[in-house]
Amino acid sequence: MDRSAVPSEKGAEMALRRVLNREIFLYLLDLEVKRARRYQNFFCVLILKLVQLSSKENGNGLHNCYNQLSHLLREEFRESDILGSLGENKLAALLPYADGSAGGQARSHFQASLEYCDFKKEGYEVKIEQFCFPMDGTDTRDLIRKVIGSDA
Repeated sequence: MDRSAVPSEKGAEMALRRVLNREIFLYLLDLEVKRARRYQNFFCVLILKLVQLSSKENGNGLHNCYNQLSHLLREEFRESDILGSLGENKLAALLPYADGSAGGQARSHFQASLEYCDFKKEGYEVKIEQFCFPMDGTDTRDLIRKVIGSDA
């Protein structure tokens, strides 16, 4: 068998750790709600939003910060977590089987990791908001409304 035809483990791992687009992320959120209801489980969604600090935009600032934030998300979160883009300045991480406490720990850990990134140099800061199932919504519509409408 030709070894060049076999994808490397690292390449396959990177493909799995990519940030999903909005439609796929919301579809998987819907499936997670259904699974959590069926098996009486819980999960958290962390919303990370890049907020502009000043009115002057240097052009590439948002793009650079978005890329840096998505890279940091891929590095810091578990392989079982689902990462998605909700817009040009908003990312989300769905944390299966994470209750409010575990979601809070993940949030704190990620906030500590953000200390090493200088988003302010580009004119942005990262705000994080947390939603948990079933405390913050008991069906897909409730959670999607909160996730999409989040001010983070």
